[in-house]
Amino acid sequence: MDHCVFCFHPAEPLLCRWEGTLRLEAADGPRRLLGAFSPRGEAHLHVVEVEGECRSWPDGDGLVRAVTVYNRSSLPLEWVEVAPGGEVLPESLRVEGQPAERPELPGLAAGGQALFTWREAGGGSAAPLLLRYRYRFDGGLREGSRPLEQD
Repeated sequence: MDHCVFCFHPAEPLLCRWEGTLRLEAADGPRRLLGAFSPRGEAHLHVVEVEGECRSWPDGDGLVRAVTVYNRSSLPLEWVEVAPGGEVLPESLRVEGQPAERPELPGLAAGGQALFTWREAGGGSAAPLLLRYRYRFDGGLREGSRPLEQD
């Protein structure tokens, strides 16, 4: 088009201005791709993927649970928790081999892993577990969670 039908002026390009930051968030199942772009700055792209591997075996009248959490993200996690599916027996909980009061870590480095172990009361089958975590991206705190499958 070389002129406007209504005003008979030649067409001109639109002038656009970009200010602030453009953010990108894409998800593929439990994986997230996060991006932050600014007009004159660097582009920051991060992958967030947190997985867990759960193993359990009978031990007398209880059940021993071992959960390995893998931070396959390019961002560190600020907090990680494995929510047990049953009642944790007193003084049996260990996080990274150290006695703990709660099944949580104050942080987990990018590419890191952590081991949670405990004994649950009662024989029966292993109840489902929930993995929860927090991470910081572009100045904001974000949370994620996912159920853990029993091996």
